[in-house]
Amino acid sequence: MTTVVEKSATTADGWAIFEQVLFWSSEPEVVVLDFNKFSKVIAVSASNIDGSGYFGAKVSVAQFRNYLRGKFDLRFLFLRPDRWTWYHFDLPSLDPVKVKLRNVELTQKRISMYVPGHGFFARDHSEEYEAFPTAPRDVQRFLVNGEWDMREFSRFHAQISDLYAFSQGVEEFADANTPVEKKRDIVKAFVKPWEGGGSYVGFFRSLAKAGGEDARPDIKAIQWASPGYMDVVGEAEAFEKLISLVDHFGRNRRAIMEAYDHLWSYLQEFKLLGARKRGDFATDSVLKEVESRGKDLGKVLGATAYSTLKRMAGEDAIVTAKVLLATERRVSRLYDFFSEGRVAVEGLKLA
Repeated sequence: MTTVVEKSATTADGWAIFEQVLFWSSEPEVVVLDFNKFSKVIAVSASNIDGSGYFGAKVSVAQFRNYLRGKFDLRFLFLRPDRWTWYHFDLPSLDPVKVKLRNVELTQKRISMYVPGHGFFARDHSEEYEAFPTAPRDVQRFLVNGEWDMREFSRFHAQISDLYAFSQGVEEFADANTPVEKKRDIVKAFVKPWEGGGSYVGFFRSLAKAGGEDARPDIKAIQWASPGYMDVVGEAEAFEKLISLVDHFGRNRRAIMEAYDHLWSYLQEFKLLGARKRGDFATDSVLKEVESRGKDLGKVLGATAYSTLKRMAGEDAIVTAKVLLATERRVSRLYDFFSEGRVAVEGLKLA
């Protein structure tokens, strides 16, 4: 049984623009309205209950995108709306349709009357949603062998996700057509305390968040048997870069590890690995040496141009160095899965 705390409506009545029907039966059963650039209203027909109107929930664009991607069903979307806001409205016959929204509370009675049951997902829509142009997402199959447990699958996917987000973040930042606001969001991901392991995990998560859904690959399917596979959904070009990076690491492993140790040991010597602040506490000579060693690692690692990464890091040589170290560790961990013979992809033969 679903437990919902009844909440008073805090948002005033308003207006929205009808977008389209998502599900037809004998009439429009599920519709979506455009509230503003940040929000949608998704609603279900109440005509079979009280004879008229629609009952809707105000949801963020991000929530609506996740619903369309099958992250959760329509019931969940109704019970977890943006700012706990629900509406009742009628659809006029004029076109374009401007809809008057009447704010209501979500009571237990309204849940039982209006909110759909579990199991209705976006895949059940009779109509394709037209307003979000989405690039086709490709499936990359990783062949798996040997003994795995759930934690290992999670760790493997975490390395893929972090490197995927890094690659997409660099591409977005370097693209002249990327809006300035999005570039600023990417740069904000670098503004971390950089005190230890948690800050590195937070960095890659922030980078993925700044990049939006295109910066996050999704697991589509796993076959647990050995041999089996993991299907991950994302952009083919990003997967090609990731696999190429693993191949490059295998061919240059010794040089990369030496450059990593050269940079890491210098940061450790000057107590910069866990420092709270950034470049303002280091002397010019120290910063110059950090940049020199960072360039060496960046060049041999081949993940991106050092100059691009430093711009993303706000021209901070120490943050740039820490990002390079974190990236190398993730490539190294991913490479280990391949070198152990537990993961393979078509066309990749490690040196």
